[in-house]
Amino acid sequence: MNKSLLERLLDYYRINYDDYLNLVKETNLATFSEGHNFDNVDKAVNLVKEVMNKKGKIIVYGDYDADGVMGTSILVKMFQYLDYVVDYYIPNRYLDGYGLTAKHAQEYIDKGYDLVITVDNGITAFEAIELLHNSGVKVLVLDHHQAAEDLPLADAICHPIVSHFGEVSSSGAFTAFIYSINLLGHIDKYLALLASISIISDMMPLLEYNRNLLRSIFKIYKPGEYLAIDLLADHEELNEVVIGMKIAPRINSIGRVIEDTSINQIVKYFVSNDEEFILNYYSYILEVNEERKNYSKVEIDPSKIDLNKSALLIKGDYKEGIIGLIANSVMIKYSKPTIIFANSLDNTLKGSARAPEGYDLVEAFTGLSDLLLTAGGHANAAGVTIKATDFEVFEKRFCDIISEKPVKKVEHNYIDIKMNELSFENERLINSFSPFGENWPTPLFRLRHIKIDTLLYSKDHKHILTTLGNNLKLVYFNYPQEELANKKFIDVIGVLSLKNFRGKDYLEFSCRDFIDTEN
Repeated sequence: MNKSLLERLLDYYRINYDDYLNLVKETNLATFSEGHNFDNVDKAVNLVKEVMNKKGKIIVYGDYDADGVMGTSILVKMFQYLDYVVDYYIPNRYLDGYGLTAKHAQEYIDKGYDLVITVDNGITAFEAIELLHNSGVKVLVLDHHQAAEDLPLADAICHPIVSHFGEVSSSGAFTAFIYSINLLGHIDKYLALLASISIISDMMPLLEYNRNLLRSIFKIYKPGEYLAIDLLADHEELNEVVIGMKIAPRINSIGRVIEDTSINQIVKYFVSNDEEFILNYYSYILEVNEERKNYSKVEIDPSKIDLNKSALLIKGDYKEGIIGLIANSVMIKYSKPTIIFANSLDNTLKGSARAPEGYDLVEAFTGLSDLLLTAGGHANAAGVTIKATDFEVFEKRFCDIISEKPVKKVEHNYIDIKMNELSFENERLINSFSPFGENWPTPLFRLRHIKIDTLLYSKDHKHILTTLGNNLKLVYFNYPQEELANKKFIDVIGVLSLKNFRGKDYLEFSCRDFIDTEN
């Protein structure tokens, strides 16, 4: 271990020192996008200005997840800054499903809307947009989802990839934020904050402009500026962990649990200046989030778990908005690809799929296209809809595909580190590589040759809680003492972070795994 910690970090991220200097250079809201813009943004801006000049009627159509809520809130707030009243609609997953539908398109035609703006959806809404187009209603699509070769008949489209903003994908709300800069003629800090939340909530790559926006916001945001955000963050300093662990789940709980159009109140929460409303609705968000937690504690009937199968496919009367959480829990417990299906009244099964690293759900679904009503997602997290009558044949064929396809072994890299290198100074060096997230993981470190009998456990013997010095603790949560029985030494893999308790800073080495070493 002759290399410095900085050199080992550079190796870990496969960058050189010049890359690092570029990574940590000063960034701000004025320069975060480094000249990037949509190639058709003037057309998109003029479209809205023309409708506004004619006092036209506008509605913003969003989505029920945190990205869609942030994107809708950005646009509604943007119009508030312009003193222009617009309507908005967050579809309910239970009543409306995902995206702009022909039913809603016809409703907006009948109500005399002049412009429909979709955000975080629309790039594949061919039928609905064609209906609007043929009826003379203008359409602006602000989306980031994968586009087909053909595009819908929208009057203008802004999309990070389709509109050549850059090579790194970003969120729907980020797209709305960039649009707002062009329409307003300046960068608004609050809109930038909402876009930053969406980058984390939608797990966008933390590279280039995505990363720069987050760094810019984290540097200038102080608790106390925006009540709606402060409450969701428990008044803590803003960073990727607070967004990912507190803010995003609370926003998402509304779309997961609520089954009526009152879901739209969450946009008011982010755009209103009514402090009483914000405080009351925040209490409501907490209540709904507790419901979400209770729903996701569903215990799967053991009789439905057949560990002899290569994958676990389970159907039942589960709440559709929660099946992704249940699937993730089951997948982690049994380390098998898992699909949880929710029964629907239309005799279909709506499923949420999760898979351990090394599997590719999207690739597996390509061999089942004749059975799929809908499908989409990522390698380790995807959604699928099938006919209820096709469940058994779908299960067999999916399991066959998983069995026949070798798992792609995922090698986790880590950085060897010595105990005396776990210092406040080195924590600051490590943190200079942040924010961490998608495509830019928190660095994993390896402490070698830890003596088992030096590790102290919690009273219930379920957690390792060991003080290694005045300002350093080693923790390994949910790792029962019996798991390390008959071992003398281990190497521990984990992350180093700065913690604070009662005003005093300390370092925590949080273990993620261990490697048994010879005595």
